Amino acid sequence: MFEQQADLFKALADPMRLRILALLRTREACVCELAGLLPITQPAVSQHLRKLRQAGLIHERRHKYWTYYAVRTDLDPALAALIEQLPHVEADEQWLATHQVETSCEVLVPVESVGVTGPAAND
Repeated sequence: MFEQQADLFKALADPMRLRILALLRTREACVCELAGLLPITQPAVSQHLRKLRQAGLIHERRHKYWTYYAVRTDLDPALAALIEQLPHVEADEQWLATHQVETSCEVLVPVESVGVTGPAAND
């Protein structure tokens, strides 16, 4: 009877999943973009995204070789407000706003040359 709600609360109980939700407020992103920014492996990012999707918090869109994830726009207003109230990490949001996948997940390039660097730029 309460399984769906329990899954939702479990999805929201993990700090990394909350950080991913906060990032997806900026724009939709693929796994490799998030893995380029977060301190976890690409498979771990995928597992977090799977749990968020199963909880009904995000949706996916396939384009060419990539699957892009975004916060659902049809969430319950209280849940949408909760996600909006997550902390804004300006450096993360700026990096995500200025980097994107180009031809492969190994190539994250700045959208424009604005001099913004992120964790993946130092690799």
